[in-house]
Amino acid sequence: MEIPIGKYAITSDSLCVTLNEKKKVQEGENKGKEYLHPIGYYGSVEGCLESLLQLKIRKSDATSLKELINEIGEINKFIREQFRKARGKK
Repeated sequence: MEIPIGKYAITSDSLCVTLNEKKKVQEGENKGKEYLHPIGYYGSVEGCLESLLQLKIRKSDATSLKELINEIGEINKFIREQFRKARGKK
């Protein structure tokens, strides 16, 4: 499984679900080629999504609780939209 979510992707194998950040090779013969850099390994998709939410919160530039709550709402909306797109729904 590989599910793109913006600049992240969720992948899985028979043992775990992995949250990856999409990155590009900066130099060498593969310069510009995209690759997945693992951020964390989880036992479930739910755990992986929770980690993505926490990561986005930690990287937030919010300066008030109200801003942070609004960002969390936007992140949740973004994740739902990405899953709708992946299922072919609008």
